[in-house]
Amino acid sequence: MANASPVLHIETERQPGKIIVHCAGKVNLESWTQFSKTVRGLIAEHKPIRVDLASVIQVDSTGIGAFVSVWASAKGGGGDLKFINPNKRVQDVVEITKLHDMFENFAAGSKS
Repeated sequence: MANASPVLHIETERQPGKIIVHCAGKVNLESWTQFSKTVRGLIAEHKPIRVDLASVIQVDSTGIGAFVSVWASAKGGGGDLKFINPNKRVQDVVEITKLHDMFENFAAGSKS
C-alpha cells in the first residue's frame, strides 16, 4: 500500500458564518475514517458546515455510511451540516440511496 498520493484530500475553509470542507478524491473504505474525523472535529465549533463534493470522483457504500454518520451526529447535536456541489457521479448515488435531505438545494434529476 505504498500509494504516493492520498485517496482523499481535505481542506477546511473557515469563514465568518460557516465552515466549508473541500473534499477531492475518493470517499471510500480507505478514506472514510479521515473524512469522519475531520468533519466530526468541526461540529463542536457550532457553525454551519458545508461539505463541498465538487471534486469527489467516487463514493462507495462506506463513504455513504460516513456521510450519514457525520450528518446524523451534527443534527443530533443541534448542528447544521449539509453536503454541496455534488458532481454527476455523486448525484447518482444520492438518487439511488434517497439521501436528498443531507444535501443543500438538491434538485432530483438535475445539477443544482
